[in-house]
Amino acid sequence: MMQVFLLLLASAAFASAQAEPWCRCAAFVTYEHTEIMVYEAPEIAIETCDAAGADDCKAGCVAELTAASDNGDLWHITDDGQTVGQYICSYLADHRFFSIYNHRVYGYYEVCGGAWQYADLLSQQMLCCVSGKHEHCVSAQKSSS
Repeated sequence: MMQVFLLLLASAAFASAQAEPWCRCAAFVTYEHTEIMVYEAPEIAIETCDAAGADDCKAGCVAELTAASDNGDLWHITDDGQTVGQYICSYLADHRFFSIYNHRVYGYYEVCGGAWQYADLLSQQMLCCVSGKHEHCVSAQKSSS
């Protein structure tokens, strides 16, 4: 009988832990057939997983991503002395994406494990990476994002 009680107690604790609301924020580069997460912000605290929680998540993500990039500026210098764009280009090169031309970086948020949703946030400039180095985009090529 005691084992059944402990099993029920453990099940209730597991269900309670999974019901904890949480919010993820990230920046993505979009390609024709895929999205690549290039930055994940710290988790945002929210109270619920409903529409109000989603609104709080989106607002928190917009604030976090805007602050991290000075309102989507890929040429913003980060605390470690590199540009936001260089951070992204280095990340992409580490994942074998060496050349990227004319792509926007988009902000997304995820509520309680649901689908990623667009946060109405995008980079001010197009992202161009040449051999993992952040470069100014000099051509007027059409973006495939």
